[in-house]
Amino acid sequence: MSDWRAEDGALSVILPTLNEEENIIPMLDAVLSLYPRARIIVVDDSSTDGTQEKVLAYSRSNPRVSLIERDPGDKGLTASIMDGLVMTETPYFAVLDADFQHPPEAIGDLIDEIEKGNDLVVGVRNDRRKLPFARKISSWGAHRMASAYLRFKGQPGSKDTMSGFFSGRTDVCRKTILEHFGKFERQGFKALFDLLKFAPRDLKVSEVGFEFGERRGGTSKLNSKTVLSIMNQCGIVGKGLAIATSFFLLSMLGRFVTAFILGLFTTLLFLTMTGQPWRNIEVFPMILSFLLAIGYVVISNEFLSGKRRGNGLIRGIKIVFTAFTGFLINLGLFYAIATELPEFQIMPMFLGFGIAASYDTLGCIMHSD
Repeated sequence: MSDWRAEDGALSVILPTLNEEENIIPMLDAVLSLYPRARIIVVDDSSTDGTQEKVLAYSRSNPRVSLIERDPGDKGLTASIMDGLVMTETPYFAVLDADFQHPPEAIGDLIDEIEKGNDLVVGVRNDRRKLPFARKISSWGAHRMASAYLRFKGQPGSKDTMSGFFSGRTDVCRKTILEHFGKFERQGFKALFDLLKFAPRDLKVSEVGFEFGERRGGTSKLNSKTVLSIMNQCGIVGKGLAIATSFFLLSMLGRFVTAFILGLFTTLLFLTMTGQPWRNIEVFPMILSFLLAIGYVVISNEFLSGKRRGNGLIRGIKIVFTAFTGFLINLGLFYAIATELPEFQIMPMFLGFGIAASYDTLGCIMHSD
């Protein structure tokens, strides 16, 4: 077997970019220093920070680097990777982000697995502790959903279906893309999931672990849309779940409705569990006070989520303060509106309101991250 590292034109490295001015030149240098005979295809999704200009200048002195400038009307990470794969002329390819969270030195390990007879090799993140909490939860949930869908369809899977670091045989993956071109979620963020969805069922898939790094510069483009795009890729049930999630968790009105119902129900449940049956509680004052207090919390959290780039500790203190003052408003309004002051425990109301406020805070974090 010939050494692919020594072959000219054996490997193409596909780098999808969007405003990666700080990272692109160091990444190009790193890839070419490790794999001097590789070709690099930078697929840019209409960057506005000078990424394209830097790549074009670099390519003038190094013809192994080329740039694909994508149509601004067809933006999407999956679309960028698809276009790059279709344009690849080498037998092997590797896809990785340009921000160094995917280590370029691990490309060789992936291609070595292809040489052993595999069609697709997935880079599996060994340590995900560097991910922000909200993104870690989102990634876990999206992976579970995608894995369940792939098993249901009898398709090949991976321990890290959300990985953006993978390699494969160009002819096999290009054929999959061309045969199912209109079915790919081009505006989505996980091309690997789409490849696994539509690949032949006898596709030989292998995995290679790698250490997930920290972004060297710029800001992450991942947000709640990533999870929604995964849901949309999971058939009719997934599309319905995406609609429900978008309204009940990511929209302010939906969070208000859900937090109100969830908090009120759990408050009544806790009251009943502590020996305070509903007939001893003035429900109307409780509903009205809860309604107004939850509205205060939801609007305040929505405002705070727009200030998320500030100090994390300060923002956390503000959120806790908002929830606590919301509870005091709820309690004060209840006593002001109630015609009688029945014996009831403050703790059940505190727990119910806490659950409601926590739900709204989680939704705000997912919406803003």
